[in-house]
Amino acid sequence: MKPLDTFPGLNDTASAVLRKEARDWAVKLKSGQPTQRDVDAFKQWRAQSHAHGQAWRLASEEWRALGGSAQGYLATHPERVPKPTRPSVSRRLFLGAAAGALGSAAVAGVLHPPLGLWPSWQEMGADLRTATGEQRELRLNSQVQVALNTQTSVSLPRERAMPSIALISGEAAVSAWQASCEVRVDDSRIVLTDGDLEVRRLSGGRVRVRCQSGEARVQQAGMDVVLAGPQQLTYDASGVVEAARPLVSSASDWRRGVVVFDNLPLAEAVEEINRYRRGRVVLVNAALADRRFSAAFEITALDDAIALLGAMHKINVRQVGDFVFLS
Repeated sequence: MKPLDTFPGLNDTASAVLRKEARDWAVKLKSGQPTQRDVDAFKQWRAQSHAHGQAWRLASEEWRALGGSAQGYLATHPERVPKPTRPSVSRRLFLGAAAGALGSAAVAGVLHPPLGLWPSWQEMGADLRTATGEQRELRLNSQVQVALNTQTSVSLPRERAMPSIALISGEAAVSAWQASCEVRVDDSRIVLTDGDLEVRRLSGGRVRVRCQSGEARVQQAGMDVVLAGPQQLTYDASGVVEAARPLVSSASDWRRGVVVFDNLPLAEAVEEINRYRRGRVVLVNAALADRRFSAAFEITALDDAIALLGAMHKINVRQVGDFVFLS
């Protein structure tokens, strides 16, 4: 029997029960929105014994490893990367193996990661992907440069008439000098000509396009809009959500390595922190969601932002493993 099958002082049956309890807590905390009562109950459960703490650490590692092992699988078997619209046999086999190890909730986590704790299946099939807090630059040719923000996944389509990227998730900036470049977002197409462009995938299937300079043509079925920098447009699969309007600011702050909270509701500020900071910040008390927060921090100093947020609004800040709970 493996050493980790049992915990000190517990027999096989008791150890199995404890492992299940720990995994249940992992599902509850990492695939939903825990309440203050949930957090308190979890802390009481974990504090019962050293074995409870050990079981929780193992359960947390299993959840993290699920995302990492899937990514590693695709990296070593690129020919088995599934098409997004038609899951392959290898995908089903992999998900079956995941289900055997962690149950159906873990499999759902591969397809729709809880709280963004790891990349989705589609993101793991990307050509390039940045981790939380990571940014990256690349050149498509001597005239076209791309910057990827945190938690961004792109694929690089081949055999296109012009340099091209497909934005799977996150945010990218494209600069083209005396050239054109194409950005694909699902069924839409954005062509930048001799300018600077930022494209971000927002919640709810929305896409925000910021044309800093040059010209950007945004096309999809039933929509054809030309932006002349500096202009901004927001759209979704059904068409324009927010009509083209002038930009009131220059290039986004993330391109300078800074996160700016400009009178944001706390709920949105927490979402922004989670884009750049490893781990997870959870706003437990919903009554705090509409309070406002204004500040600017370097991407590498977001723990200071959490501390300031807590001090400004007299919020209780508690850390449990890689989670920070605000209540």
